[in-house]
Formats: sequence, C-alpha cells, structure tokens
Amino acid sequence: MYKQQLLANIEKEIKICRRLFTKIQPDQLDYRPKEGIRSILELLQYLSIIGGTMLSFWLKNDDTDFNTFFGTAAAKASTMQPEQFLTAMDEQMVLIKNLFDKISEEDLLNREVTYPWGGQEPLGQAIIATSIKWLSAYKLQLLLFIKLSGSEKIGTADAWVLTELTS
Repeated sequence: MYKQQLLANIEKEIKICRRLFTKIQPDQLDYRPKEGIRSILELLQYLSIIGGTMLSFWLKNDDTDFNTFFGTAAAKASTMQPEQFLTAMDEQMVLIKNLFDKISEEDLLNREVTYPWGGQEPLGQAIIATSIKWLSAYKLQLLLFIKLSGSEKIGTADAWVLTELTS
C-alpha cells in the first residue's frame, strides 16, 4: 500500500506539471527573473528528469558515480525542446513505474540508500525526500515563473489540484 501511495503522489505531481506546461505561451519560455536563475525552458528540462533520477541511481546495476550519472541525465535533458516536454514527462512516469516494479514494500521500509551528498535513509523515506519533494518544489517554481512572465489566469490552486483534466 505504501508503494502505491508514493507512486500516486509522484504521478499527481507529474500530471500537474504537464498541465502547467499547457499554460505557457511560446514567448514565455526564455523568461527568468534574473541572470543565474533557470528559465522556464530550463525548468521544464529539469522537471523532465528530476522525478526519476535518484531512484534510477539507487537501483542501477553498475558502479557509475552520482556526478557522472546525473551529469549524463542533465546533459540529455538540456537538449529537450518545449514540444517534447509532455512526451518526456510520460517517459519519466513509465521509467518510475518500471523502477517501482523492482522494489517491494519491504524495500521501501528497510532498504537503506545513501545520498550522494551524505547520509542514509530507508528507500521510501528517500523517495519522499527526493522525487516527490523535488517535483513539488520545481513545479511551484514553474508556476511562479509562468505567473511572473505574464500569465494572469493562473493561481495557487493550479499547483495543487488538477483544475482541468490532463491526459
């Protein structure tokens, strides 16, 4: 049951990100509040990988270090064009579901994973601390940037509930 709850939370965050994308006008993609902060397009690129990257890292079958692993994923994401975002989010969800198929409820509660920046936690707790929190946090940043770049018809509820159906 815990596994399904985690997966449902990730899936909801991805659906909301997909819907927020539909609120972006093409002339907003390069918007950034100031130099040194991601643009809307860069946020979309980051969102296209951030939900599955840590789980993929923890479940991989080789000894690739985190910086190489993440750097490869980030480099690939940086080439994503806006029109590829919805497909990229769908692919990320498929990846996450496939990874979840490889873990058990017992793994979520008792399998210790190590963060690249130090510290260990049970896998389930680590998924909350990474995949779920990261999708949620960057989703909120995306909402804010869309609003700051001129979309008046978007509000807080758009970040928390599916105010419109999304396929």
